[in-house]
Amino acid sequence: MNFKFFDLIYLLLVLTGILYLIENRLKRVIYLIIVQGILLIFPVFQMHEINDYHSWILVFMIILFKVILTPMVMYWTIKKQKMSENTLPRFGYLATLFFFLVGFAVALLIVDNLKKLPESVDRIEVIYVFLLTYLGILTFIVRKHWLTLIAGFIMFENGIFLLTLILQKGLPLGIEFGAFMDALLVIFSAVALQLRADSLKHEDDE
Repeated sequence: MNFKFFDLIYLLLVLTGILYLIENRLKRVIYLIIVQGILLIFPVFQMHEINDYHSWILVFMIILFKVILTPMVMYWTIKKQKMSENTLPRFGYLATLFFFLVGFAVALLIVDNLKKLPESVDRIEVIYVFLLTYLGILTFIVRKHWLTLIAGFIMFENGIFLLTLILQKGLPLGIEFGAFMDALLVIFSAVALQLRADSLKHEDDE
């Protein structure tokens, strides 16, 4: 796999992140989470050998948490709480575009000042990673539904995961596992929401 293939993967990750910001249907947001999780598999083999057991542990965790478990819990929560399918953004598309362009300019500035990158990483890929991380933060600004906010946190964690892959030299082995904390957030949020709903139902019955 050459640089151009991975450039495409990172570009697709950013494009799914942009769709996060403008998509107003919750189920489609979950589908985007699944797609982004699948795309995360490829950069693992950019930075690690395919016969490295560490690579396959990461792939297993990506599939388990980011492709299966997290989307499944989010979908279950939507069904269980009978949530409305449609959501509304906090700001319009023009304001969202403005915030994105600001982040794009900052990402270019940061990457331009980086002195050295790993041999297997192209500079444009680092720009995409910073953009993905920024898009996760931007979701907290432009969206207001709690499930889309969690989706933004997931995207932010995906960006952090890619950064730890790129900057793996000098970092403790296994530090990228911290990027799977989003799954725990989704599970705890879903459980807390269900307990609250059960409590309110119990009070109404009384």
